[in-house]
Amino acid sequence: MVSKAAERALGEYLCKAVLPGDSSFAEDTLDQTVDFVLETASQRGPNDSALALESLTGTRRLLRIAIINDDMPFLVDSIAATIAAQGLTIDRLVHPVVPVTRNAKGGLKAIGKDASGNVLRESMIYIETPRIDARQRRALERQLQTTLADVRAAVNDWPKIQEIMAEDAKRVGHSESKALLEWLNQGMLTQLGYLSRSREGHQTHLLGICGKSTKMVLADASFERA
Repeated sequence: MVSKAAERALGEYLCKAVLPGDSSFAEDTLDQTVDFVLETASQRGPNDSALALESLTGTRRLLRIAIINDDMPFLVDSIAATIAAQGLTIDRLVHPVVPVTRNAKGGLKAIGKDASGNVLRESMIYIETPRIDARQRRALERQLQTTLADVRAAVNDWPKIQEIMAEDAKRVGHSESKALLEWLNQGMLTQLGYLSRSREGHQTHLLGICGKSTKMVLADASFERA
């Protein structure tokens, strides 16, 4: 169990993360949100995400989502796109990046200024959408888990993808093609995945999202023309 100081700290982080133009948390709503996010964040292993979805009834009828993850690029936009792809609008999204301390088993020990030792920077994302039924919640949860795994793979493998792209540029004989690949590799292209495919159709060196949800980047007809 985390301390009351941790609860207050998380409440402050959530309030500061409210986007301009959005309504502030009511006091009772904030307390409920802090409890929900803290429960989700209570246990998280290294290189893993914690995810919870819950439907609220009564005076507040909504679906709330908490996602705890290492702070990394692409995270919020990818999550928002996944939710939108399910036909849902996002009524509230707050995304504080919170310093935390965890024990050896991944249990949450401290938040904010009380975090010490091996301090991690974690994205604690809280989202509210219209309510959906249990079947839709399960589908959304699966899609969010896929998205989180893709984001982690893309971020972790990005340096390797850059190295391979530089090697590919050296192997290209045509000077303009080589220059194009080098230019793209200098921050002009967001590299999410990589794979090598032989003429026989065998695929190797699957990196980023190609090693997760995206097993094919082109249709067979496109490979044949290439």
